[in-house]
Amino acid sequence: MPARDPLRHPRSLRILFLAMLLPVFLAGWLLAAPPGASPDDGFHLASVWCGAGFRDGVCLEDVASPDPSRALVPRSVLSITCFQYDASRSAACTLTQPPEDAQRFVRVESNLSGERPNLYYRTMHRLIGDGTDVAGAAGRIRVANLLVVASMVLMTASVAQRRLRAAFLLTWFVASVPLGLFLMTSLNTSAWGLAGLGTLWANAITLMHHSVRWKRVAAGALVAIGLMLALGSRTEAVAHVGITAAVIAALWWWDPAHRETRSGRRLDLRVTLSALGVALLAAVTILLVAPENARLAGLFNDIRTGHARIAARNVGDPLLAIAFEVPSLWAGALGHIWGLGALDTPIPVLASIPLISIYVLLLGIGLQHAARARVLAATFVGVTLFVIPTFSLMRVGLLVYEGLQPRQFMALLFLLLGTALFRYTSEPELQFGRAMRATLVAGLGIAHSVALLVTIRRHTSGLLPGFLGDFQHVSFKSEIEWWWASIPHPDVVWIIASLAYTAAAFVVVGMFRPTEDDDRPRLAGSLKPPAGRR
Repeated sequence: MPARDPLRHPRSLRILFLAMLLPVFLAGWLLAAPPGASPDDGFHLASVWCGAGFRDGVCLEDVASPDPSRALVPRSVLSITCFQYDASRSAACTLTQPPEDAQRFVRVESNLSGERPNLYYRTMHRLIGDGTDVAGAAGRIRVANLLVVASMVLMTASVAQRRLRAAFLLTWFVASVPLGLFLMTSLNTSAWGLAGLGTLWANAITLMHHSVRWKRVAAGALVAIGLMLALGSRTEAVAHVGITAAVIAALWWWDPAHRETRSGRRLDLRVTLSALGVALLAAVTILLVAPENARLAGLFNDIRTGHARIAARNVGDPLLAIAFEVPSLWAGALGHIWGLGALDTPIPVLASIPLISIYVLLLGIGLQHAARARVLAATFVGVTLFVIPTFSLMRVGLLVYEGLQPRQFMALLFLLLGTALFRYTSEPELQFGRAMRATLVAGLGIAHSVALLVTIRRHTSGLLPGFLGDFQHVSFKSEIEWWWASIPHPDVVWIIASLAYTAAAFVVVGMFRPTEDDDRPRLAGSLKPPAGRR
């Protein structure tokens, strides 16, 4: 009998490997940038400080302002973002903040008016203590976000069936680099949004399809937690939850396993109740956590007004002017064009091109000879990736690069790729040959390492000017101006985190190697189509 492959048996061993490696490379991204490096951190920190309302010494009412979102917070809350928007400047300014900044209050904009979900801010407010140690509080918030993300990913993988587990993990490892990993370990509310939305689709499938009851119950609990995290932190999560629900409904309704029961007018009661439960839970959570965030009132009138405003700028057809550039919002999540943080950390093409290529390659392979349900669901997500950004920008009268950012849409990239890689039990198993596995691991490992290196060097030393004057180059000879106390040299952190991610990617990609019964390397293109698709 041939020896068992340790990357396929037992399943608990692979999860154990990932449980050890995942926190290591997430910690590498946490250390790569100081607090205040993620987008809009001034607003988010002020909202955390005011998460429980007005509080002496922490958040004071700005009686001179008619704007209900305005408040007074210690100046040190804003001063930790002193290095943003200048890529040539390291984060050394955060090390020289005057102590009196903790007693000096400044006027800021926050979420006191309730325009955004407040659950994230109210929860993180509990970690700030007396509000005087901003750096310490920010560190605790970022560690909490890291633990939330790691826990959601590992628990989702643990309860999923084998095929879904492999599809979910590979999706996560591809779509989260580099922007996702940067945000998941930051102060930004996107950490919760990605933890919730990036796992929601997989847990919903487990809830409706798994044959083991306790795993269905666990998946249902993770669905509830995912909804709470997403809707309690991100405004756009309402639309994303609706899109995810539509995808799950399509995957269930056209599931080949249920065709016979539907033709006989008999439905699987367990699956039906699970689907209704997910829909009801989503509706109740939206009403309780995010009642004001759909913002659908006056939608069509706003679109007409925005269309007229764009047309008045003489940019050609407003719809085409936006739609032609919308794909940059997708590519930005994989490091292309858009930078990290306050768009001040450019990612080299050595990272972005492999990531985009791998994403497109896996998308095509996953959908080749796919069941109709998965093709329909993936097409629906692809259309929404065009429609939502286009009409969101049209509504406010702005073009791409003037409003919205990739982080507001990247959760749909997880859903799209996951739908492509997931396989029904009636479909042939997706398997990669040795060359394909090596290509995936090498491409992901190199892209992750390059993106992490640039992120570390941008904050420790600043970037050097490029050919066109933009600051985009790194140098190992540059002086380290900022770094964490009692933490090894940044190059050591970079190497350890890079190796941890590459090793984890090796474990995940190994889930797609051919089974012992068939040693022939096979891609989706060489598989026979499932019944009904010939």
